[in-house]
Amino acid sequence: MLLLLLITVNNDLIHIDSLNIVNYSAKKIIYNLDSSIVILNDSAYVSYRDIQLFSDSAYYYIDKKTLEAFGLCHLKQINDSIKGTHLKYNLDTKKAVMDTGRTQIQKGFIEGKRIYLVGEKVVNAYDGKYTTCGESPPHYYFYAPRMKVFLGDMVIARPIYLYIYDMPVIAAPFWFVPISSKRKSGLLPFKAGNSRAYGKFIRGFAYYYVISDYADVTLQIDAMEKKGLMPHLEGVWDYSPYSSGSFHINYIKEIDTKLTRYEIKARNSSPYFILGSNFNCDIKYMSDNKYRSDYAETTIIWVDKEITSQATLNRDFGEVKNTVILERRVDFGDTTTFEKIPYYTITTPSKQLFSFLTYSLSGHITYDRKFYPRERTEAGGANIHTSPSFKQNILDLFSISPGFDIDFAVFNEDTAGNKFPSRLGYSFFTNASTNLYRVFSIEVLGIKGVLHKVMPGISYNYTPDFNFGRFPSVSGIPNYVHSHNIGFGINQEFEAKVGEKNEKKNFAQISLNSGYNLLNDTISPITYSINLPLNPFPRPVTSFSTRFSGSYDLYTEEYTYTIDQGTSISMENFKVNINQTYTKGGKYQVSFNGEIKPTQNWTVAYGGRYDYELKKFVDYSLTLSRNLHCWEGVFSFSQLGNDWRYDFKVRIKEIPEVAIGRGLLGYLIE
Repeated sequence: MLLLLLITVNNDLIHIDSLNIVNYSAKKIIYNLDSSIVILNDSAYVSYRDIQLFSDSAYYYIDKKTLEAFGLCHLKQINDSIKGTHLKYNLDTKKAVMDTGRTQIQKGFIEGKRIYLVGEKVVNAYDGKYTTCGESPPHYYFYAPRMKVFLGDMVIARPIYLYIYDMPVIAAPFWFVPISSKRKSGLLPFKAGNSRAYGKFIRGFAYYYVISDYADVTLQIDAMEKKGLMPHLEGVWDYSPYSSGSFHINYIKEIDTKLTRYEIKARNSSPYFILGSNFNCDIKYMSDNKYRSDYAETTIIWVDKEITSQATLNRDFGEVKNTVILERRVDFGDTTTFEKIPYYTITTPSKQLFSFLTYSLSGHITYDRKFYPRERTEAGGANIHTSPSFKQNILDLFSISPGFDIDFAVFNEDTAGNKFPSRLGYSFFTNASTNLYRVFSIEVLGIKGVLHKVMPGISYNYTPDFNFGRFPSVSGIPNYVHSHNIGFGINQEFEAKVGEKNEKKNFAQISLNSGYNLLNDTISPITYSINLPLNPFPRPVTSFSTRFSGSYDLYTEEYTYTIDQGTSISMENFKVNINQTYTKGGKYQVSFNGEIKPTQNWTVAYGGRYDYELKKFVDYSLTLSRNLHCWEGVFSFSQLGNDWRYDFKVRIKEIPEVAIGRGLLGYLIE
C-alpha cells in the first residue's frame, strides 16, 4: 500500500493534517502529475476518514478532492453502504452520485438508475425500486420515479407502483415505509381499501410520538365512507418498577346509524405506589358489546357479554394485608350494571392458639350497587370473620379437623328499613380422613408394580336456623343458610412403574361421594368420577385421556353420566386435537383443532365444534396460509352462531402493514 499525504501550504509554512490522510491501493497505480490525478487500476481501494471505496478502478482528483470509480463500486460509510456501476464522491462535501446503485437498509434494499447521497443520512433515488426480497430478480418491488431515503428513519416515494414478478399491480400517489430499527417519532403506514360495512376507507393513518425512552403515544385517524371518522389515542409507558401500563381510547359517531360508539381501555401496574402500597387497575368502558367485533380488521373478536373494570390498592401493615377494590361490571345481555365501590378487605396471617388451634381473621367493608333497566338497588355492610380449627392425628390411623366458622356483620339497613342492624352467625364443621396403601407385584406389558391408594373421608356440618332473610346480600359477607348434614366419600388412585426407567405414572383415579341430610332425613345423590389419564398408545398418538362422571339418585333411581375423551395426534405434516363429550340423553359434541402441511409452503389450520343434537357445526374456523418466500398469503374464515367473517390478504413478511386484501381488491374492482 502506498500512502499519499495531502499537504497544504500557508505563508511558506507546511502543515500536515492527519485527519485528511487518504489511503489508497491497487494492483496498478498511475500518477498524472500535470493533472494531479492518481489512477488506480484493478482492485482499487480508497479510504478517507469514515469512508471506504472498493471498485474495479478509480480516479483520485487531488486538487478537486474528488473520487470517481468505475466497474463494480462499493462505497461504505460506517454502517451504510451503496453499490453500483459508476461513482462520483466529493471528500469535502461528502456528497456522492452512483449510477445503477443499490443500498441495503434495515428491512430491504433500494436501487435506482441514479442515486445521490445529498447529505448525512439522506439519499435521493431516481427510477428507484424498494424490496425486502433478497432474490435476484426480486419477486416483488415498489417502483417510484423519485424516492427520498432518510437512512435509519423512513423511505418516502411518490408516486409509487407495486410490481409482482415485473407486473404492475397497484398504484398510489405517495407512500412511506419506516426503516428505523429504533423507536422514533413519525408517521406510520396506513391501509386503504373498500368494504361493504365501511365503504371506501383509510385506516391506521397515525402519528407515533416518542415522549422518552420509557413512554410514547400514537394518534390515529380512521376515515370510512359509510361510518365517518374514528379517532384513536393510544399510549404506553414503562417506568418499572414504579409504574407500567397502557391506555387506548377511540370514538365514532356513525353516519349511517347516527349512533355514538366508543371504547376506553387502560391498564396500570405499580408495585411501588404511594407509601409502599401496590396499585393495579384494568379499566374497560364500551358503548356496546359488538363495538370491537364490528370494527375488527381481520378475524372476528368474540366479545363476552360482560366487561369488568377493576382498580386494586394493596398495602401491608406488618403482617396484616389491606386491600381496597373498586369494581364495575356491565352485563350487556340483560343491560344490568353491578358496582362494588368500595370493597375493602383485611386479612391477618394464620396464628396458633394453645399450640394446636389455628385461626386467622378477615373482614370486609362493602357497598354494592345494582342498576337494572327499571330499578336500582343498594346494599352495604361490614363484617369480621374467623374460622378457627385444629388438626389432630389419632393413633397414626386417621386425622380429624374440627372447627367453627364465626361471622359478625353490620349492615346499612335491613329489608324493613331499620338502620345499622347487626347479626352474629356461626356454623360447626369437622373432617376426618385416612390413607391406605397396598403394592401389587405385577409385571406385564412394561408395568413393574402397581401402587393402590385408598383415601376415605367423612365430614359433618351444622348451621343453626338464624332466619337471616331480612338482611341484604352483600359481597364478602356470608348468608348462613340453615343446614345439618354429613358427607362421605372415597377416593382411589392407581400408580404404576412403567418402562425401563421405572417412571411413576398415574393411570386411574376413582372418586365416589354422597351425603346425608339430617334436616329432611334424605341421602344426597351419589356422584362419581373415573379418570384414566395414561396414554396406552405409541406415537403418533401423543395423548389419550378418558373421564367418566355422573350421579345416581337412590329415591327416584334417576341417573346421569358424561363421558369426556381427548386425543392428540402429532406427525411431521399433520396435527389434530380431538375432544368428545357425550351426556346421557344423546347430547354429543365433538370439537377439534389442528393443522395440515400438505407441502413445505402450504399450511391449513382448522378448528370446529359439532353438535349432534342440533345436527350442525356450531362454530368453526379455517385458515389457509402459503409461504411465498418474501410474501405470505393468508385466507381465513370463521363462524360462531350466526356471526361469520372471512378475510383474504397477501402481505409482505417484513412489512406486514403492506398487504393486498379483500378490502383493497374490492376498491380496485368497483
